[in-house]
Amino acid sequence: MIFSQSIIIKDSDEIIKTLFSKGDERVYVFYRDHVSTISLNTLKLKDTVFDNKGLDVERFQMISTYSQNYFLDPLGGGVFLFKNYILSRKDNSFQHKMQINSSQFIYKGNIYKYGGYGFWSDRNFITRFDIKTNEWELVPFLNSKTVPKGRHQSIVKVIGDNLYVIGGVSPNELNPLVFENNNDVWKFDLVNGIWKRLGEIKGLSNKLIKNTIIDFEDKLIIDNIDEDILYELDLVRNSVRLFNKTSFTRKVNNPSLPIFFNKNEFYGFFKEDNSLNQITLVKRNADEIFGELISEDRFYEKEINFVNYMLSVLGFLVLIPISILIYKRRLVKNKLLIKKDGNLYFNRKKIDLEAQGLVLLKYLMTSKEPVYSKDIISLINKPQMEYSHKTRILNDTLYKINYKIKSSLKTDYDPITVIKSSFDKRLKVYSINKDLFIKS
Repeated sequence: MIFSQSIIIKDSDEIIKTLFSKGDERVYVFYRDHVSTISLNTLKLKDTVFDNKGLDVERFQMISTYSQNYFLDPLGGGVFLFKNYILSRKDNSFQHKMQINSSQFIYKGNIYKYGGYGFWSDRNFITRFDIKTNEWELVPFLNSKTVPKGRHQSIVKVIGDNLYVIGGVSPNELNPLVFENNNDVWKFDLVNGIWKRLGEIKGLSNKLIKNTIIDFEDKLIIDNIDEDILYELDLVRNSVRLFNKTSFTRKVNNPSLPIFFNKNEFYGFFKEDNSLNQITLVKRNADEIFGELISEDRFYEKEINFVNYMLSVLGFLVLIPISILIYKRRLVKNKLLIKKDGNLYFNRKKIDLEAQGLVLLKYLMTSKEPVYSKDIISLINKPQMEYSHKTRILNDTLYKINYKIKSSLKTDYDPITVIKSSFDKRLKVYSINKDLFIKS
């Protein structure tokens, strides 16, 4: 919805940066010579002259520590406090050009930088700005057994006392002028100084880096403009959900005026009339940001170290004979068996069949050729009987066999079936479902 008291920002084409300050719940819209401030609590807007001290603030990176707002020099250690609409330099460093495109984050009110590029190489360390000394200090990794390789343009997210690092770009080891995407995910324990490689993402790295990122509670939203899709990343639960975008998301989110999240609602700048050089601040619930869910999957594949791998292989080898034994037992348990004593059994329970029935059953089981009426009638050892009488005995015997086996198996299907011969319709062909039996 649009606020009941519309907040309209004029001269939208001249906006160079926006900053959402979580500490005072204000949105700062920066122009060359002034700042428009929007209070989300009072829904009021005011314009103030901005003293930028002659700096090209458009190239600076902005960050909020809840209590203060800062501009960071992307080419070095420059830190400028934005207070009372004036920029004042706080650091005692210089423009070293060694942490270009580093990833900034806030932890316990302090400013940090991870990685960065300079002099054909990338940094693999973290620095923290000490407000007391106004100097950048190195964060030690003394307790860590492994450290990610240097990189820049990584996506970072602080959750609790852990820093999550996603991908980034690094120069090729053999040709530093060629850059390659990293597809790994790392977690850094900010209390104990320990790195842990969580795993590797599949085929998403370049899509994540080049698109707008929205900070959403303990998650991240990546706006993939090219594919018209939103990625919702849950790093703690290791999941990525893909959503279609809504018409609102398409209209309001862009790199210079990104969507931001505050108190269970999303905010964005909406241009109601393209003929006017102005935008309106609007807010929406989550269901108006996310469209239909497309898919859900693991975000990264977890790492398997060598020891765990060998234990897994050993366990697999041990399980093979056990699995075969279990499989064989299941086969025996669920199938019919003619034992050496000549009787038929199912699950170790004898199925009572007449002697004539057992003879017919064994003949059908062992025959490799089609069985015709004349073949099994000859098994009825009563030569004095007429053919028609033998036929009745055969049908009765086959009926009893089918009935008793079906009762034991609890099925409606006859194990012994009869069809007309495809060569001579006057002949009957008998067959038995041998899959119901196991060999003695």
